[in-house]
Amino acid sequence: MAGTVPVLTAPGTASAAGGRPGGPLVPDSGFYVGAYTKHADGYSAEKQKEAISDLETRLGRRLHIDHQFYGWEDDFPTWREPWDLSSDRIPMISWNGTNTNTIVAGGYDGMILKRAEEIRALGKPVFLRWFWEMDGNHHADWAVSPQSYVAAWRHIHDLFAATGTTNAVWVWCPNASAFTDGSAAGYYPGDGYVDWVCADGYNFAPNRPGDKWRTFGEIFDGFYAAGRKLNKPLMIGETGALERAPDEKARWFHDAHDIIAGRYPAVAAVVYFNADSNEKGIYYQWDVDTSESAFEGFRYLFTGPAPIRPAVEPVVAPLDGTVPASPNPAPAPTSTPTPPIGRPKPSPAGSPSPAGPSGAGAGAKPSTRSAADPKEPSARLTWVLQLLRQLESENVPAAPAVGAITASSAAGHARGGS
Repeated sequence: MAGTVPVLTAPGTASAAGGRPGGPLVPDSGFYVGAYTKHADGYSAEKQKEAISDLETRLGRRLHIDHQFYGWEDDFPTWREPWDLSSDRIPMISWNGTNTNTIVAGGYDGMILKRAEEIRALGKPVFLRWFWEMDGNHHADWAVSPQSYVAAWRHIHDLFAATGTTNAVWVWCPNASAFTDGSAAGYYPGDGYVDWVCADGYNFAPNRPGDKWRTFGEIFDGFYAAGRKLNKPLMIGETGALERAPDEKARWFHDAHDIIAGRYPAVAAVVYFNADSNEKGIYYQWDVDTSESAFEGFRYLFTGPAPIRPAVEPVVAPLDGTVPASPNPAPAPTSTPTPPIGRPKPSPAGSPSPAGPSGAGAGAKPSTRSAADPKEPSARLTWVLQLLRQLESENVPAAPAVGAITASSAAGHARGGS
């Protein structure tokens, strides 16, 4: 992607901007934005594509990373990873674990080799986040001990290397709290086995009893301090916030952007958990659509000054229904022209979305027609047509695919913390 292609320096070296450690898929500056996004109506390919495409349309930008969860014995890649790669996104595969002693003993070697060969066949780099949050209570029975976990990670990594699967970019991801209390260090597989260091952290207040409201910095400061010492690019692999007081979730998103931009230069990717979850009978709405202000805060986190800009940014109408001014406005059409053949008509912002309980169009105002001429195009339609004509006249070239870069089960995933 022009303007978003990462500089691929050797692992452990500093890239050009601010001493950020280099490595596969590491951008020079700014940070990737990504999400796991669940459709309210199910997990079919059609619904999942709709959820991602709708979110991107409303944000006015492409996601760099599309996150998907797989169980230990699930088949992958699926349709999703080739679709992401063809759409200029980097897939992030979160592959769950199982008993680490059994892995080390070779009990799953055939299955692991098959996964490696099928990832290699993608031919393009993907993030592989194996057995995330291994330090937490949920995974204590599988991660038998830190030593067993490290041996299992290395065993899987070595099998991938044996098949020549060099396009898997290895993301090691404990809970953020494990960096704060120091327990993460025992699970570290070693510099030669890890490409990115990652952490998951959520603001569980006010739903989880006993949890206080925590800012993004309070959740991740310990991770950042400890992670920097490993001299690897850093990733926020999962994060989320809930509604409490009006506009508080929106401010949480704003603060997250400003903390990363001001204090976390080594953070090169932020991936949001845009879904709901249930844990021990408690319902959590992490969705970005819990209120109109929450979505606008999320939009700032993902489109403010710090994230890497897409090569060609789609322009979308704001949620309040106003029409943005075109930098090179075309004359207003006197009749409704036919959109050019081969160029899809953009979906207007405010279309219903299943991404969150409140719907994508929450707060959107319907366009109105002139009272003088009921056949006059609406302001929104006029803007869309102007945009199409402008794009057609400028003949904007397509951004190169992520595939140009070279680099060395959601249904069951509950966000409950460690």
